[in-house]
Amino acid sequence: MRKVITVFKWEIGKLFSSWQRTVTLFLLPAILLMAALNVFPLLVNYMSTGTLTKKPVTVIDAPESFKKYVEETVNARVFEYDYKTLKEFKKETEDKTLFHKHLRQGMLICYFTTGNPSRDFDDEVRAYYNDLSNDNTDAESSAVIYVGFDGNSITSEARAEQFKEGILKDYQDSLIDTLGGDYSVAGSSVFETDTFNPITDFEDYRTVANTAAARVVPGVLMIMMYYCVYSLVSDMFASERDRGFMAKLLMTPVSRKHIYAGKIIAINIIVTIATYITMLLMFFSSWINRSNDAMSLLPFGMMLTPAELSIVLVSIPVAVFLMTAICISIVFSLERLQDITVNLQLPLIYFLGDFFVRMVRGTRPITMEYFVPLHNTMELIAETYLAQNKAWHVIVVTLLNLGLALLILRHTFRKEELK
Repeated sequence: MRKVITVFKWEIGKLFSSWQRTVTLFLLPAILLMAALNVFPLLVNYMSTGTLTKKPVTVIDAPESFKKYVEETVNARVFEYDYKTLKEFKKETEDKTLFHKHLRQGMLICYFTTGNPSRDFDDEVRAYYNDLSNDNTDAESSAVIYVGFDGNSITSEARAEQFKEGILKDYQDSLIDTLGGDYSVAGSSVFETDTFNPITDFEDYRTVANTAAARVVPGVLMIMMYYCVYSLVSDMFASERDRGFMAKLLMTPVSRKHIYAGKIIAINIIVTIATYITMLLMFFSSWINRSNDAMSLLPFGMMLTPAELSIVLVSIPVAVFLMTAICISIVFSLERLQDITVNLQLPLIYFLGDFFVRMVRGTRPITMEYFVPLHNTMELIAETYLAQNKAWHVIVVTLLNLGLALLILRHTFRKEELK
């Protein structure tokens, strides 16, 4: 064990002998990933509006129920709102050329109307529910919400769709509770909560942020981990063998087993720490994102309970160990450094594909996915952020990945000793 520790210290010493190399491995990948995650909303906004500033939704004749909904609902705060009367809006849009220019720049319009200027939107909805409570099966409502956007812009249309599905749909569902009267009560009392409750507000933020994190964080961590693993394995094993240094190292009194074990431990500790740093940066990125841009990949409020955090922290070194075993197997299966480099980069395609699939996926993982090496780690982390993980998920993922890593290393080193 003492010889393993000696090799481990030697490898760590090489890493920290140059501050540029240390920063490149520990901080640069994490900083670049964080920059990409935070620049993405600005890029999308620029593509849709031609400007880096966020365009608010122009709300015309907004009823009090909508204003109250925006103030009290976390999801609604991902958009900014510019409230105007119909008269003010018409005056500002007299110049049609300027109006169409604003539409091309991503202007989104939400117009509340009843078709009768003297009829309030909330009063119309309230009257409609009153008719329903009086068993008027022919009750109709003239309350309408129009959403206007630039139909020639895909991103503008996507933003409008997000506004309709994420904000207006939930707002319409809430009207029965706020304006439904007897129809909403149906013989029972209305359940009310405090208008200001920091605990429920925090939980609302956490729900929204963790749902987004479940799509983004697992893929980012897996890509980050593999990038670090293949870089270190390439340096500690492939490059040293190509330069002839590995042959000299094996001639020392330290056995082959101890040399390999020391290098593997060094790789796993270094990559695990680098991944933890990335997680910490993503946590800070979420908590400083007070603007909660609608396009943000990490909305405000991401948080894990101690138990959930423990699962993620344990799953990371296990995945790193399996990645290390796979990369070492590739190195010892090939001779030329060029071939090794190319083959070490191929798994990145798998992780990138898995990342983008998770970004758009709307379903929960099926049972068999927890038996797919490394992919199961991504699903376990995602389910942990969603607070949907189960004990057997953790057990299966941990035992499967650890067992497979040990089998790969044992097979690889046994073949190497026979050469």
